[in-house]
Amino acid sequence: MNKDAKDEDEFWFSSEKRSFCFENNEVDQLFGVSKNETEKLWAEISDRSLSESSFRSTNDLQTTKPLFSIISEKTFLCILAADKSQDVNTETAVEQPDITLRKILLGRPYSLEQYKSLASKTALLDAAILSGDGNAVLIMKNLHTIIKNTRDPNRLLQKLHNCQKAHFAMLPDCKEATFLESYIKLLEWQMAIKQKNDNEDLPLNSSIRESLHYACKHHCNTPNTFVAISPTTLSRDHDISPRLYQKVTLQVKAADGGWDDIDRLLLTKGILGNKKLQTHLYIEDILKVLYEHNAPGTILEKYLKFIDNLEKRLELAKKLSCHTIVIDIFVQQGDRMVLMDYKAKLQPQSEEYFYAESALRLPHVKWKS
Repeated sequence: MNKDAKDEDEFWFSSEKRSFCFENNEVDQLFGVSKNETEKLWAEISDRSLSESSFRSTNDLQTTKPLFSIISEKTFLCILAADKSQDVNTETAVEQPDITLRKILLGRPYSLEQYKSLASKTALLDAAILSGDGNAVLIMKNLHTIIKNTRDPNRLLQKLHNCQKAHFAMLPDCKEATFLESYIKLLEWQMAIKQKNDNEDLPLNSSIRESLHYACKHHCNTPNTFVAISPTTLSRDHDISPRLYQKVTLQVKAADGGWDDIDRLLLTKGILGNKKLQTHLYIEDILKVLYEHNAPGTILEKYLKFIDNLEKRLELAKKLSCHTIVIDIFVQQGDRMVLMDYKAKLQPQSEEYFYAESALRLPHVKWKS
C-alpha cells in the first residue's frame, strides 16, 4: 500500500505535464502551443474568413435576379404610390379627392363626410369616373340618387333599409354604414313628429341641427320617455355633442326670451350655494347670443362677471355697452381720471351717469390720482 502511494507521488512530481500557472511571466505553452503561435494561427483564420465572405457576396450578386423580371414596373409603381399614401398627414383640413379615391380602390378605411359642397362632390365624382372603377362611382352616386329621387318618405325609408341590407350588412365597421343607420333613425324620428303634429317648421330630410332646433323649440319640456319627441333623447341617439346641444338650446331660449331657462341650462350651484358657470361653450359665444337677442343688461352683467381676466371683461363690457361693469372695473383699478373721462361720454342724467358719479365719491377707494 505504501509502495503504491510512493509510486504515485513520484509520477506527479516527475511528470512533464505541468499545470497552467497565471503567475508565470514567461511565455506559457498550453498543450504544446505558444502564445505567439496561437496569434499567428488566428490571423490566418481571419484572413481566410474574409476571403470566403467576399467570394460568397460576389456569387450572391451574380445570382440575384432583376427586380422587373419578378414584378412589372407598373405594379411596382402602384405599390410605391400606395405606400406613400400612408404618409399623408391626417390633420390636413381637406383631403384631396385622389387620396380618398385611392383609399376606396385599395379597400382602406375612408370617409366622405368632408365632401359637403357641390364643388367638392363634383371633384370627387370626376376623379372616380376618370379612374374607371365602377364600384367607386356607385359609392358616390347610389345613396344620393335614392334620397334625391324618392319623394314619398315611406318609400324612401324602405329603399334606405334595402340599401343598408344590400351594401352595408357585411361592413359593420364602415363609417358610411354608421352614417346610413343614423340617417334612417333621423328620418324615422321626423316621420313620427309629422304623424303627431303636421308642422311645416320641420320638413322631411331636415338636418340633425334643424331637427334639434325644432325639438328644443317645441318639445324641450317633454319627458324623456317620449322617445320620438324629447330633444335630449334625440341628442343621445345621434351622438350630438354637448356643445352643439347647449348652443342650439341657448339660441332657441334667447329668441323666446327664456332667461330663466338659460340660467338653468348654463348655471349650477357651487359648494357654498353660489352660482357657478358650467358649460361647454365659450363665454364670448354665450354673450354674443344674448346680446344679439336683446338680453336685458342685468343678464349680460351676470355672465360678464364669470370672466376672470379683468382686461378681457372690460373689453367685452365696452362692446356690449354694459356701463355698470365698466365703472366697477375702473373703481377696482383705482383709475379716477379714466372714470371721469368715461362718465363724460355717458348720457347726462341717465342711470349709468349717476352710478359713475356716485362711484367717484366713494370714500374707501384709493385712487391713483
